Amino acid sequence: MTGPAVLERREGAIAVVTLNRPQALNALDLEMRDLLPRVLDGLNGDDSVRAAVLTGAGERAFSAGQDLNDSAGFDEKTVQEHFLHLGALYQSVRALEKPIVVALNGLAAGFGLQTALHADIRIAHPGVRMGQPEVRAGIPSVVGPFIIERVVGHARAVELSLTGRLLDAETCLAWGLVNEIVAPERVMPRAMELAGELATLPPLAVRLTKRRLLERTQAGYDETVQAAMRFQEAAYLDGEPQRVAAAFFEERARRRNRGNA
Repeated sequence: MTGPAVLERREGAIAVVTLNRPQALNALDLEMRDLLPRVLDGLNGDDSVRAAVLTGAGERAFSAGQDLNDSAGFDEKTVQEHFLHLGALYQSVRALEKPIVVALNGLAAGFGLQTALHADIRIAHPGVRMGQPEVRAGIPSVVGPFIIERVVGHARAVELSLTGRLLDAETCLAWGLVNEIVAPERVMPRAMELAGELATLPPLAVRLTKRRLLERTQAGYDETVQAAMRFQEAAYLDGEPQRVAAAFFEERARRRNRGNA
């Protein structure tokens, strides 16, 4: 699949939005960061849309997180700008006044996990894995714990954020990170089925319910985005994320060289 980093199509009253970088496991790059809020904001103003399904292209990942090639050049100034825009991206998911179902077609890590959790309902298959691996990249986890705690509680948010480990689908279901597990070929049909049910509900009642749910967490979310910018600046001033990234790219180059030998 080629084209822009975010695709949108309609099936009746349902908007299907696809993260479209399968060659990079749908990792977040600048184009996706800019396009996704634009697409979602447009849905709010379209009365013909009554529900949405968000998924990833390909069979391997919903999204593997931040594209390391894009973030390799971050410093203490550019990372603040990035997190300001990233906060706006998550807010566009949070503020969508139409019900949004996530069809998890594979790995959901970092950005992928957080985007899925900011949505309303998540459908997965047995091969899905989810996690918050930012600390493993030398990046402080700030926005992630906020939304993880809202979904699964403080203790599990601490575990996910500090260990950076990936959870299998059954654990995700038991913890409440996903709502249902179905066969891989049923993920998208089931997400569409649920979106179709939600699309039949009285739209004003749905919109006002979602608006109130948003209001209850907005102050905490705004404070969290500001905190993320402060903590990211401190990390990049120290240089730890840059050192971890450099080591990652060096090891990847060594593996490639060994493979070509």
